[in-house]
Amino acid sequence: MRTTHIQLRTLATALWLLGSASVWGQSRYVAGDIVDNFTLTDRATGNPVRLSDFTGSIVFLEWFAHWCPFCVAAAPQVDSGIVDHYRSQGGNPAGIPVVHIALNLQSDTQQRDRTATTTFVQRYGFDPVLQDTQRVLARRFADSGQPIFAIINGVTNSPNARPWELLYTLQNYGSTQSPIAQFRTAIDRVQAAPPSIPALRVASERSSTPGVLRIELDADAQANFGIEVSDDLLRWTPHSTLPKGTRTLNLSLGTGTESSRFIRLTPAP
Repeated sequence: MRTTHIQLRTLATALWLLGSASVWGQSRYVAGDIVDNFTLTDRATGNPVRLSDFTGSIVFLEWFAHWCPFCVAAAPQVDSGIVDHYRSQGGNPAGIPVVHIALNLQSDTQQRDRTATTTFVQRYGFDPVLQDTQRVLARRFADSGQPIFAIINGVTNSPNARPWELLYTLQNYGSTQSPIAQFRTAIDRVQAAPPSIPALRVASERSSTPGVLRIELDADAQANFGIEVSDDLLRWTPHSTLPKGTRTLNLSLGTGTESSRFIRLTPAP
């Protein structure tokens, strides 16, 4: 009877471990995974905040607890090395904005914790701060501990990173020497989509100057474009540059040539 009891308990334990390993193996994010569109509550407003709200940005997540010494060490370094750095640079090298989101792991049910967390948030200028006090989202990135960091690509048409791809994740801080270089490497590698080339058409208001063709674009140019002209659609000759923000322009083609010329835009180098 005793042997039977040990066998049953061992079997139950084995099944529990197997089930747990299966659940965690399927749900834990690793770099390269696509992060689900989670929803958490904004600590200040009580409003729901979704990952998809930050479409078009690189999202930097930082989980913290006010009493965690490594969170205290990490916060000012991330603030200066990531938040301030990319704000002053106007985004990463491709001009993609970087959004910092803090996630609070400590429950606010006790007044002392609520006050301490608010002091922590104000000290480091965290905004927004989302509530993950049950670690529902944090467990998708780490078993336990804090701080936890995750960098997610929110650019939906990047040529080298998929929408909502997890670019980098780190559990704990390890020391007061922050991995700012690794964070920046992950952020800086995301490329923006090449600007779309707007369609050209002859403006309804013709130019009164001989040899000058007035053209207009269907939208403001999102970047500088080269203007090329051709007589036969086979040989194209560089003509000039269309500046970013242009919507209409007068194009000098030479007297009597505007009816035989073709015009196209090409991405500027």
